[in-house]
Amino acid sequence: MTSSTSASVPRERRRSRARGGKKGLVMELTEFEPERTLPGLLLERARREPDAVALRYSRGGAMRAITWRTYLDRVRELAFGLVAQGVRHGDRVAVMSSARPEWVFAALAVQSVGGVVIGVYPTNSPAEIEQVLAHSEAVAFIGETETELAKVAKIAGNTPDLRLVAGIEAAPPGLPAGITGVSWDDLRAAGEPDALAELIAATTLDDPAVLFYTSGSTGVPKGVTHSHRTLQHAIQSVIGLYPESRTARHDVVGFLPLAHVAPAVLLVFTPLHTRLVVTFCRIEDYGEVLRAVRPTVVLWPPRFYEKLAAELIALAESWTGIRRLAYRAAMRIGRRMAERRWSGRRAPVPLRIAYAVAVRAVFVPLRASLGMDRLRVAWTASAAMPESVVALWQIWGLDLRENYGLTETGGCPIGQFGQPFPRPGRIGREFADPRYQVKIAGDREMLIRAPLLFSGYWRNPGETEAVFEDGWFRTGDLMERTADGDIRLIGRKKDVIITRGGKTVDPQPIEIRLKESVLIEEAIVVGDGRKYLTVLIEPGAAASAELDRRLRAEVERVNADLARAEQLKDFRVLPRPLEAARGERTANGKVKRAAVVGSFAGLIDEMYGADDDAAIADHVRRPR
Repeated sequence: MTSSTSASVPRERRRSRARGGKKGLVMELTEFEPERTLPGLLLERARREPDAVALRYSRGGAMRAITWRTYLDRVRELAFGLVAQGVRHGDRVAVMSSARPEWVFAALAVQSVGGVVIGVYPTNSPAEIEQVLAHSEAVAFIGETETELAKVAKIAGNTPDLRLVAGIEAAPPGLPAGITGVSWDDLRAAGEPDALAELIAATTLDDPAVLFYTSGSTGVPKGVTHSHRTLQHAIQSVIGLYPESRTARHDVVGFLPLAHVAPAVLLVFTPLHTRLVVTFCRIEDYGEVLRAVRPTVVLWPPRFYEKLAAELIALAESWTGIRRLAYRAAMRIGRRMAERRWSGRRAPVPLRIAYAVAVRAVFVPLRASLGMDRLRVAWTASAAMPESVVALWQIWGLDLRENYGLTETGGCPIGQFGQPFPRPGRIGREFADPRYQVKIAGDREMLIRAPLLFSGYWRNPGETEAVFEDGWFRTGDLMERTADGDIRLIGRKKDVIITRGGKTVDPQPIEIRLKESVLIEEAIVVGDGRKYLTVLIEPGAAASAELDRRLRAEVERVNADLARAEQLKDFRVLPRPLEAARGERTANGKVKRAAVVGSFAGLIDEMYGADDDAAIADHVRRPR
């Protein structure tokens, strides 16, 4: 047991000694109970390992390291600065920034005060920012650049609880009377270490720690409330996926938005319990930083694996001569090995030897071109992963595993815990702790009971009550069990779209906005499992000449109030009205989205062009 896990209860330590080995590492995580808040963990870690590297960041092509002592110093300065500006226990503070150390410092500083941090996506529109600030009654906002600060300045007058705006890289622009604007340096204030410990001690494990807003540029947003206790249970599920992270240093590159629950749990909070070292960088620099860091851990939405697989396929296909022949031979061996793994049959010794040679001589050098040669295991969640993409990475020797988590679960109550190279299409099993339970409702909806479940929707008891049934959380996902006990997702009850990048979008508010136009009788937003959103339009009676140009203007009107990931990238006009007789509408006229997508699949495909999935699937079947 390392010093980084000193907050765990003693019986876990005894269980680890008794069982030992890798299995012991997994089993010691069961029945975990946190003893300190998240800032309390930071305080303890900085005391025990002040000079160890806590995190790193890339700036201007150079890597810089931050120790646990410096980490705590920054948090202390910001915490006392927030107190000096009137932030108090229980207050909400929003942070709108790319993935960088300042986001982490701000989060732990807010929590040190006893406040609640709210992540805001840098791509959010002013209308979305206003919704989040107003709904959460945030008293302070921290923005990264002039862009974010200008957005909040535009709507600050409509957020009556906002009293403070701080800029990380720029000074806040003109703000309404009653709202103070400060620079990052001006926000920091002096404070004694003992005074910080006293401040931190005033917060309990069950106090709210983070609000994660789920979706929607229109409609009422929902703030998913996680406490210090539920977040630490979420962390334990992450450690359950990768127990080695508690005993030795492992590296991960952080570039995904920390407003999303998965990057926040992995990149901000999990390092407090483990020896995971995050190197933060801007998303546009992630390729260069991946090659520099050569991470040992990655957790990405499906779209990143798909994009990088396409790059490696293109690279392999550019090879000539002996190198090309070697790659083709390695792919043949890799496919045979993968089929053995998925069928549960042990590969014969000659195949295992041949595959080991193929991985070392061909696949690892191929992955090294992206800085992915040190990876042995990788994870994906947040959206459906094409089975061909999982298969290809596994053939290339990367143990890519699908897991399951929601904003409401924080971590992964279901995952591939200790199941190497799992068959694609399965999300695994329950976390080993007996408090983690999954059952199937009568309509096949997946219900979960676990200590990592959120505390509730912020100030929305009605919505909270609606998703719980006798203590079981209704996920909205439909499931089935395989013969060997694994879980497969087979659909969703809710009418939501999840893009390939993991963005969950409620299409109905977007469709309602489009149908405000007299030009549009019906609008069907599509994009489930795709790279972006598009829309099918049934024109209204007022349709006339120049219809295409006028419809495009209506789409742009709606896009103006949407976040980038929710914007409609293209549209097509339906060649005929939707019909109940074809199953596209219910008897009372409601649109049946799945049926419409099936009827007009060709029209939809036109809006997406060449699909990486098809190329990857073809590559898995037979290398060129």
